[in-house]
Amino acid sequence: MAELVIRPLTRIYGNAALRVESEEGATPRARFSAFGYRGFELMARGAHVDNLVPMVSRICGPDSLFHQAAACMAAEEALGVQVPPAARTLRELALWAQLFERHAVSLAVHSLPDLLFPASDPGLRNLVSIYRVDEEVVRRLLSLKSLVGGRQVHGFNFRPGGAVRDLRPESRESLAERLRSGEALLLETARLVKLLLRRSEERVRTAGSIDGSYMAMRHPRGMEIGEGEPALLVTGEEGGEPRPVVDLGSRLREEPSAHGHVVYASLEGAGELLVGPLARLNVNGSYGTPRADEELAEVKETWGFPVRYPMVAHALRMLEMIHAWEKMLALLSGPAEGPLGGGLSVGAGKARAYLEAPEGALVYGLELGEDGMVRDLSIISPLQFNLRSLERSLAEAYAATVREGVEKTADVLQMVVRAYAPCVPCGVH
Repeated sequence: MAELVIRPLTRIYGNAALRVESEEGATPRARFSAFGYRGFELMARGAHVDNLVPMVSRICGPDSLFHQAAACMAAEEALGVQVPPAARTLRELALWAQLFERHAVSLAVHSLPDLLFPASDPGLRNLVSIYRVDEEVVRRLLSLKSLVGGRQVHGFNFRPGGAVRDLRPESRESLAERLRSGEALLLETARLVKLLLRRSEERVRTAGSIDGSYMAMRHPRGMEIGEGEPALLVTGEEGGEPRPVVDLGSRLREEPSAHGHVVYASLEGAGELLVGPLARLNVNGSYGTPRADEELAEVKETWGFPVRYPMVAHALRMLEMIHAWEKMLALLSGPAEGPLGGGLSVGAGKARAYLEAPEGALVYGLELGEDGMVRDLSIISPLQFNLRSLERSLAEAYAATVREGVEKTADVLQMVVRAYAPCVPCGVH
């Protein structure tokens, strides 16, 4: 039996390893392993609902606002609280900004070396080497990151029932002006990422494909973060039309992994499931904003639709940044006035919230007692939904490249992992 172990995996959020085992004539078995279970679900029990939001923020820095928003949504649903429109707008603005920043970092630091130097020595494939060869590319992507204002990690403005404070009118205009100034840079960078993927077309097509089901939030307007309803696209079915996910809570399944602390998550009756940028595009068909959809036409022409190749997610992250940019400008142009929500009347309740985090579905289940204390909390992160699909893509990529030698195979496997952009801290919450 042949075995390939990569420990640690590089240029991802958190620490993880992978192992591939293969026997002559048998399908390879790939295992993605991450350790470091922290037990946030247990720590939250007995905490007051007011303290839940800052607590779950600590699960992950890059996704902290999405954990805060999901916790707020679950608490509001459990308590029957309506969020004022001004607070909803503020939340949406903040989430689009964090998605934009998260994708910019993922592309610049994690993925860009794979796209610019696909055949170079792995020791040279890093941000420092890119800076030496093409300083402008690095400056371009990191400038995009700064467009949204550089919030502090674990910034706190969400609370169950609303928000803490509003943006001042001058702050809105300043942010809008900064966003407008980055339009040309944003579109040029999107075209660069698409060009780099086309240049590596053979590698993209041999680095695994997705033939299972896709789950994402669906909305008539196109891609949304918190509005809409979860929908499922099963690509193997005739017609391939997305359908609503009915009884999400009762259909969710979790299964411990024998080789790590990331628990497999699935949806009963859905088979192998993918969430994240590919799923959001395949379920919605478009983004719903003019600039993003204009750039999307080329992606569909090059890679087909539904998009099945994990590495094309790099281009889709770039298109989601354009979409987020358009959404932020629209939100900033609206009125800034209105109440942000008052005090919270606590009581018993139970609810489940679904939110689109940067890498896919984030699901919070919450049960509160009469005193407002958390009785039970369950969290399912994007990596948990994607784990089986990731491991199958790794097995496919191994089988397609194993004859090229161990070093090349190990290199391609890490590229596949980075195409999924797994967030290990969220996965081992």
